[in-house]
Amino acid sequence: MRVATNIAVPPSGGAYTLVFGLRGFVALETIMGKAATESALAALRDGIHGIAAAMFTDRDGWEIADDPPGVWRVHGRDPPVRADGGESLEERRAVVLRAATQLAGELARDVFGNATARLADLRIARIPGVVTAEAARTALDATPPSRTRAAEKILPRLIAEGGIRTFLQPLVHFPNGRRMGYEALSRGPAGSAVERADQLFNTAACLGLTRELEITCARQALAWADRLSDNMLLAINLSSLSLRDSALRRALARPGLIVEITEHLPLGASRDLLPLFDELRAGGAQIALDDTGCGFSDLETARILRPDFVKLCITIIRGVGRHPETVLAELEPSIARMRALGIRILAEGVENEREAARLAQLDIDYAQGWHYGRPQPAETLLA
Repeated sequence: MRVATNIAVPPSGGAYTLVFGLRGFVALETIMGKAATESALAALRDGIHGIAAAMFTDRDGWEIADDPPGVWRVHGRDPPVRADGGESLEERRAVVLRAATQLAGELARDVFGNATARLADLRIARIPGVVTAEAARTALDATPPSRTRAAEKILPRLIAEGGIRTFLQPLVHFPNGRRMGYEALSRGPAGSAVERADQLFNTAACLGLTRELEITCARQALAWADRLSDNMLLAINLSSLSLRDSALRRALARPGLIVEITEHLPLGASRDLLPLFDELRAGGAQIALDDTGCGFSDLETARILRPDFVKLCITIIRGVGRHPETVLAELEPSIARMRALGIRILAEGVENEREAARLAQLDIDYAQGWHYGRPQPAETLLA
C-alpha cells in the first residue's frame, strides 16, 4: 500500500476515484475538542485504508491521498470485466460503490456512534479519473445521504401503523456497574431496510419525517416506563424540534424519565429551550445532553442549559481507548467545568475493561455501553 499526499501521475487505464469525506468536519472540533477530533480522524484514516484494501485487490493499483483534513481520495483502476459477459463495467462499478458505502457506514458508526455519525456525515462519491481535493469536496457536497427505495416505502407506514421496536440498554453507576436505569433505543422491523437506527433516522431525514418518527419512537418507549422496577430511570431521546410538541411534553413531564436532547444546537437556539425544560422539570422529569464533547460549543451549551446529566459521546470514549494521554488531558478540565455547574457525568459507549479502567481516573458518575450490557428488546428484558 502506498499513502500519498499529492498524486501527480494517474494510474494507467480505467482510473477512477472513491472520495470519502466528512461534510460536518469543520464543526467537529468545536464540539468534540481537538484531541478527540484528531483521534477520530486517525481512526477514520486507518479504516479507509482497510476499505481500500478490500475494494482493490491489486495492491499496486491504488493509492490514497488524505488531504485536506477530513477528505480521503482513493485512486484506483476499474476491475476487469468477466469474459463471459456476466457483469458490465457499470454494474461492477455500482457493486464497488455499494460495498464501499456499506463499509464506510459501519466505520463511521464505530468511530462516532449513531448520533454523532449523522452529524459528521461520512459520505462517498465515485468520480471518473484522478481528481483534485477541490473537485473531491465539490462531489461530496453534491452527494445525497445514503437511502434506499425500500426504506422510503416502509417508513411512512411504520409511523402511521406502528411496528417500530423499542430496545433498552442499561445505564449504570460508575465504576461499580450497579444498574440505575435504561436508555430507550428504536429499531425498525427485523430484516427490513430500516432495521438499524441509522437507516431509520437517515431515511426520516431524507423524507422530512424526523419529527414524526421521533414522536412515534418516544411514545412507543413511554409505553414501557410503568413496567420498570422501582427507582429505575428511563431515558428517551428527542431533538429540540420534537420537544416543541406540547402533547408529548406533557406525557414526558413525569418522575423517572430523563429527556435526552440529541442535537448540537447553536447557542441562541439552546436558550430557547429553557422554558421547555422548566415545564418538564415541573412534572418531575430530568434533562440530559446527549453526545456531549469537550469543545467550546458543547461546554457553552451545558453552561446555558444546566442539564441534570451530560453524556460524553462515544467519539471521546473511543479516543480515551486509542490515545489516552492526550484525550484524558483534555477531558479532565472539561468534566471539572461541568461538575462545577452541578451536572452529573455519564460516559457513553464504554465497551471494555480497558476503557473503563482509564475512565476511572476521571470524576464520572454513570456509564453505558457493551461492557455493561447490549441493547435488548424491551419485551425480552422486561418479561
